[in-house]
Amino acid sequence: MEDQPNSSNITYTTDEILRSLEALGPQMQIFLIILYSLTALMALGGNATVIVVLLMGKRSSRELRIFLVNLAVSDICMAMFSIPFTYTDFMLGRWIFHPSFCPFVQFMQHVSVIASVYTLTAIGLDR
Repeated sequence: MEDQPNSSNITYTTDEILRSLEALGPQMQIFLIILYSLTALMALGGNATVIVVLLMGKRSSRELRIFLVNLAVSDICMAMFSIPFTYTDFMLGRWIFHPSFCPFVQFMQHVSVIASVYTLTAIGLDR
């Protein structure tokens, strides 16, 4: 039988533990942070602009404007509750937020997707 090292003799520094918990290297993390942050900011800014234009303008029918505002609001919810939490979970390989926040984030992701799908369906039926 081989001698196996005693695991109680192995010690790790805090830096080693934190590095071992990271799923990606620092360069890829920086790239993804920039990419996902730009995506989230553009989604928030673009959809906020759409809402302002649709509420101020009178060129399209009232029903279509309501549907498009609803679609923009669901996209904003997706940008707020999906993008930041998804890329954080992907980069670190684990959920770092409070455990009770996980079901709420998943609920909001599902609500925003369902709202988008049903809004697009209603627009298609209205046309």
